[in-house]
Amino acid sequence: MNDRYLTFKHMDSGYQPGKPIIRDVHFSIEQGAYCAVIGSNGSGKSTFLKLIAGLLKPSKGSLDHNFKAIAYLPQNGNFNRTFPISVADVLKMSKYVNLKSKYTTKSLLKALSTVKLSVDLDRPIQELSGGQFQRVLFARLLLQEPDLLLLDEPFNGIDEETINDLSSVLGDLHQKKKTIIIAIHDWHFVNSFVPTIIEVGNGHLTVRPNQNLTR
Repeated sequence: MNDRYLTFKHMDSGYQPGKPIIRDVHFSIEQGAYCAVIGSNGSGKSTFLKLIAGLLKPSKGSLDHNFKAIAYLPQNGNFNRTFPISVADVLKMSKYVNLKSKYTTKSLLKALSTVKLSVDLDRPIQELSGGQFQRVLFARLLLQEPDLLLLDEPFNGIDEETINDLSSVLGDLHQKKKTIIIAIHDWHFVNSFVPTIIEVGNGHLTVRPNQNLTR
């Protein structure tokens, strides 16, 4: 059976013992789902993604999945852009996540082309705009060849053209049956592209179809 799945069974989790941020999560996400995690600041959206990425553990219940490769992009990339490294160096970091990642010059340039970025591979990342750097981080995700993508507010602080281009990249991945879970507060994006909503409120998560989807 080739189908992938992500299943939560009455799961609690948080950062302090006895103080769960999200509680009694109990549902499944199937292969090819495109989900927007929405909720107020501090509601637990990032916590939920960290759990799936394996950076947090359930304090109660369980999380089970059979995805082979998970790519996780934390909020703001969680990256120190003053560090003296190049575009190629950032792209090659995909190897540490997925040992099968390819980082020949041809594959790196292809990944940059997919996110519509034309820069020299040896260009220092300090010289990139915020939108250009986010395109590099998306290219790194592609090099990991993930089955499941987790993105935490990936469009904060970047220009509209970059948002549109990266939205198209995610749409193409969705068409290829990749599973995408994106924490986001932009309702225009959600109602334009995302068919499933995971709403976080008061520590509880509710899954529902996006009745306002326009595409």
